Amino acid sequence: MLSIVAVLGNSEVYQPDARAYQYRHQADLGEYWYYENFPLSVQDVVYFTDHNSSQSYFVLLSAEGDVYHFASPDRFQERIVGAGTTADDSKFYGKLLKISQIGEQLYACGAGGQIYARYGRNDWKLLTDRVLYDRVADENNLANEEPEAMTPAWFEWVQKRALNPVARQVVFYDIKGLSEDAIYLCGTERTKPILCFWDGRELHELNVPLTEAALTGIHIENAESVWICGREGVILHGSRNRGFAPVNADTRLNLFHSITSYRGKLVLPASVRPGGLYELDPSSGEFRRFQPPLPRLVSRDDPESIDNGPFFAQSVGDVLWVVASKDIFRFDGQAWERIEHPDI
Repeated sequence: MLSIVAVLGNSEVYQPDARAYQYRHQADLGEYWYYENFPLSVQDVVYFTDHNSSQSYFVLLSAEGDVYHFASPDRFQERIVGAGTTADDSKFYGKLLKISQIGEQLYACGAGGQIYARYGRNDWKLLTDRVLYDRVADENNLANEEPEAMTPAWFEWVQKRALNPVARQVVFYDIKGLSEDAIYLCGTERTKPILCFWDGRELHELNVPLTEAALTGIHIENAESVWICGREGVILHGSRNRGFAPVNADTRLNLFHSITSYRGKLVLPASVRPGGLYELDPSSGEFRRFQPPLPRLVSRDDPESIDNGPFFAQSVGDVLWVVASKDIFRFDGQAWERIEHPDI
């Protein structure tokens, strides 16, 4: 079973609108697709195992901090108080972007250095404010010191402000962990990469041997083997104890979105420059396009499509799922199958 969240082509850009699909590859009575519409700007979906109720189900995360649980028999929706930019309780840190299960808990992260942990039903709290955006300090600094716009003094003020920011502007794109006291987060702060480690008590900022980068995805092989991917073809390998180093491979300028392991190799979907589906052999260091090659994307023939994908790849047992903007593929270890979607 696969869960996909999409937006309709005629949706308003700034109007929260999502359609959540579930696809069953071997369905009874020929009913393969199910969907529901949500007035949410959905950013991520995770398959959650609730140890309290002994059931597993999909959970949606919106940019504004809404968390929708497809629980059975009663579904429910939660709110991460303070998250987002438009809700009455918002602290204006920015959008939430990622949700993950680590151990028995759910965690969410996003812009403004936001990191939240779920301790129970309707019980989300900031994990730490270590790198949290201080909006009040930023606004006070802007209001008290800004010279007249476009004057020489104003240009000098802008430059000084950029070099000496009052508030941190961290964006976390991913959060993964082996346990509640061994959690990695990656992202960017302005143009610089940021990689953090939560040890159960405090957040540590780790050294990244890059001057500019945006780190987008994390894959944890084991405690001493952690893989990080990002924009401009970035792949890092290491651990909190060993440190991290760039992988020496011809990755070009691919925008990698995530890393998943499949049959002893690491699979990375990339959307642009040049984009496609790639595989990295950790034992040999060989980096190449996934073999057999991913079939041609439908969106490659769409002149209005800018970022075609693939954006998502995940392995489940012996099966690899890959999703692009208008394509869904399933690989069973032998051949690719193009999954037909009812709305495309």
